[in-house]
Amino acid sequence: ERFVGIAPVQAARDPAAECARVWASTSLGRVLVLSTGSTGAYQERLQSASRAPIFHMFAAGPGEIWTVRDDGLVEVWHDRGTASDQPMAPQRQFSISSELQLARRAGRPVLLLARPQELWLAGGRSVWVFDPQRASAPLASVAGSALLSSQAPQPASAALGLAQLGLTAHDAAITCLAANTGLMDEAAAAARGLVFAGTDAGHVLAWRAGSRERWRTLDMSGGERDARVTALACVGERHVWVGLASGRLAVVDTSREPWAVAKEWAAAESAVAAIHVDWTPLLTARAKLQVASVHANGSVFFWDGALAHDRMAAELRRRTPALARTREITVQINSWNIGAVKPDALDRADRGFVARWLGACGAAPELLVVGLQEVVDLESKKMTAKSLWRNTTKQRADISKRYGLWRRALERALARGTAFAAGFRIVECQNMVGLFVCVFARDDVYRAVHEVDVAHVKTGLGGLHGNKGAIGVRVVFDDTSLCFVNAHLAAGESAGNNLARIQHCAAIVRGLAFKRPAAELQALQLAAPAADLANTALDAFVDGGDGQRFLDHAACFFSGDLNFRLRTSRMQAERLVDAGELDTLLQFDQLLPMLAGDARPIAVPPPFAVSPSGLPSDVSRSRSPSSMSSSDASDDEEVRDVGSAGFALRAFHEMPIRFRPTYKYDVGTERYDTSEKRRTPAWCDRVLFRGQTPDHDAQGCIAPLDYQRLECMQSDHRPIVAALRVAVKHVDRDARARVLAEVCADYQARTAAEATVLARVLWLARHTRSFGAAAQRLADAGGSLDRALDTLLGAP
Repeated sequence: ERFVGIAPVQAARDPAAECARVWASTSLGRVLVLSTGSTGAYQERLQSASRAPIFHMFAAGPGEIWTVRDDGLVEVWHDRGTASDQPMAPQRQFSISSELQLARRAGRPVLLLARPQELWLAGGRSVWVFDPQRASAPLASVAGSALLSSQAPQPASAALGLAQLGLTAHDAAITCLAANTGLMDEAAAAARGLVFAGTDAGHVLAWRAGSRERWRTLDMSGGERDARVTALACVGERHVWVGLASGRLAVVDTSREPWAVAKEWAAAESAVAAIHVDWTPLLTARAKLQVASVHANGSVFFWDGALAHDRMAAELRRRTPALARTREITVQINSWNIGAVKPDALDRADRGFVARWLGACGAAPELLVVGLQEVVDLESKKMTAKSLWRNTTKQRADISKRYGLWRRALERALARGTAFAAGFRIVECQNMVGLFVCVFARDDVYRAVHEVDVAHVKTGLGGLHGNKGAIGVRVVFDDTSLCFVNAHLAAGESAGNNLARIQHCAAIVRGLAFKRPAAELQALQLAAPAADLANTALDAFVDGGDGQRFLDHAACFFSGDLNFRLRTSRMQAERLVDAGELDTLLQFDQLLPMLAGDARPIAVPPPFAVSPSGLPSDVSRSRSPSSMSSSDASDDEEVRDVGSAGFALRAFHEMPIRFRPTYKYDVGTERYDTSEKRRTPAWCDRVLFRGQTPDHDAQGCIAPLDYQRLECMQSDHRPIVAALRVAVKHVDRDARARVLAEVCADYQARTAAEATVLARVLWLARHTRSFGAAAQRLADAGGSLDRALDTLLGAP
């Protein structure tokens, strides 16, 4: 015997008595009433017209419990509070038998009790809405987003007619439902209330509650392999909490246009099975809005539903200009797939080239990053096999020697008076199979660089081998974080190769893991959840991050041999290159339509809504969904794959390309590939960046300066270089302490008080069955919940 349904008994007057009893149905058909304050329990005898077991329960008001049986019978009961030998009769009942059978055939049935007293049933790719006051006829049958037909409401004595809605090819099976209609009055619910559904494809669908019209689709997958939406809950009118099969939680802000994922984090390594919202603690001494995530492995985690820490951090960020001095530094990124050429061979063929390449942008930057790919010969099957299976001491020594040669070559080129008049010092130098990255700081700013850390991600052979992958280097300059990624993605011109590159990007962004910087705590007496805001070290990061993930950093750079190709023929590409029509040729580039600079909608049929892209809202850790399109109908399948999975670098930008494709040349010549494969020329070598906007954060704003390629024929790639200006800040610690104290006090005085008022209204709405009437009752009682309850229920 096991529990299959559970519902808490809602209290009538005393918030401390909330959930004192719980109804639970079992697989043997019994209904038990459990006491949460003791080990006591008794069986409730229900007088029902059906012997089918109960598989779902709802708490629908003080003492009111709804049960749904396997045969589709829905019954409404009132908890008696004590055990009794007399059977209990339902207060009312109705049947959803035929619709429940259809839902079961399509998948697992999902139910939602929404205000005003509507029962929603979903199964597979269909949804039905029932009015419990009008027998068993459904109000609507919902299955997508295009209204195909509808009938006007019938007189009150008749059941409301059906409206049949059509599906798109992108919809998947519905897994969960939620609504925000219980958090607003009836007029507001009809005007702006929303009902949400999560799907197996990682989408969140939204319908307008008043018209039941499909309104929006949000892609939550973010490139994850198992991105099923497994749980939903509305916390207030504007925030939807989303639980994923990966164990991650996300908070979507629906008040912004476009919608944005305001915060997302890994809650556990097990799928989120349910999300529960509890406003009651706001009415007790605990004074918290509590959200619980229940996971498939049995673990339960409790979260601050008000996102108090994030709201205060956002206000602290907003006031950053008064707390910090801001200056601009130049960051230069040099990238080249060197095709295993050694520096001495390069110098013999083109003396002084390394110094010319490093100094190509003119003035000496504060930070200079050199990323090399294929330092060892990855095309050699013998070398690849050895690195995979044998990896002998001699081979490791040979590879290390190769990296050492390039490190010394770069140091010589950056010696004072060579590439630049100023001198440079190495901040970090790392390698992984064919990848090599060196970060240098100019002598006069070297001491401003701290909190340096390195992360590696292997993507070759499904993540087992480092012949493809990335090295990430994190630095903090003054009080601003920067992260540099040198990547080598999957090669090849087919649609499958392009999808592999997209997956590699997702694996790198998700897999880069840095150490959390050491805390720099200010001596402030702050209570949780504000206490962590006293850690000044976290000011270097954005969107509530702590520096452990790639996108936590204020300025992010993603460069290297990204291997994205052109969706056109070799003949057309060469013709356009020879004619100098690079802008036309760039229209066939696989990467550009997926970046933030391209705002064209995704190539799918309406009314499937474009997933929004943009910067985060006023709470933390944003992940903007994808926005992309295709200029070639032959790539429709590829575009659908990306559209449903999202592109991990969708928030990144690239400077305008004004140089010829950098790949693939015959080594030692100016000719594009004349081998048997005759590869189409492409801009494989790229520098991408993601910064902040001035209205979001004073640090990390990026202004492009220069983007060019250089000529060196010793590899089948041409080297590139990019220079950018980045805003960095230095925080005034004393001013920050004063402002943080003000922010915390203001939050408690305003935002927390507003949440408490809403909790009181929701408590009263249990009795009035109307949010608007409850709000008026509370206002008439001068904001006192006790006086309002006395008016409604009489003095205790």
